[in-house]
Amino acid sequence: MFTFFRAAYENLSQTGSIVESSPRLASRMTRVIDFSRKVHVVELGAGTGSITRHLLSQINPASRLTSFEINARLFYKLQQLHHRQFVAVNDDVCSLREYVYSGTVDYIISGLPLANLSPEVKEHILDTVCTVLKPGGYYIQFQYSLNDRALLRRKFPLVQLGFEPINIPPAFIYYAQKQ
Repeated sequence: MFTFFRAAYENLSQTGSIVESSPRLASRMTRVIDFSRKVHVVELGAGTGSITRHLLSQINPASRLTSFEINARLFYKLQQLHHRQFVAVNDDVCSLREYVYSGTVDYIISGLPLANLSPEVKEHILDTVCTVLKPGGYYIQFQYSLNDRALLRRKFPLVQLGFEPINIPPAFIYYAQKQ
């Protein structure tokens, strides 16, 4: 917890919050994932791994999880999660296509602070997400506001909205399904 707080203190615009995501938020975000089958999950903005740990406790033995974290301090903690189905990547999510093939990902879980990103970067990230997701795959994003709701609806025709009050701060969750 201290590691995340320190990283937030040094660069709040990159972390988006001063505290890690709650277990309730992790559970709510992953409710649409079919953990009974083999899936490839990609996590964007994994931080120290609060949602990562939840995913690893649920995934099928044949599944895999690839988690991206750009902050070196947070990545150091993240890579300490040793699991044979887990790969931690210390790179910008804008480089996602260098690590993941087009049309191979079932679910993308995002903790990126979209509100802190430029419109061009958001567009690039969402275009890349659409490229790597399989048809029927989900992009699941949490935010503390509804500012990017219209953007997500332009990229994904099927977007459901959830809310998790037991998180600091309370969070909205977008469940965006690729056609």
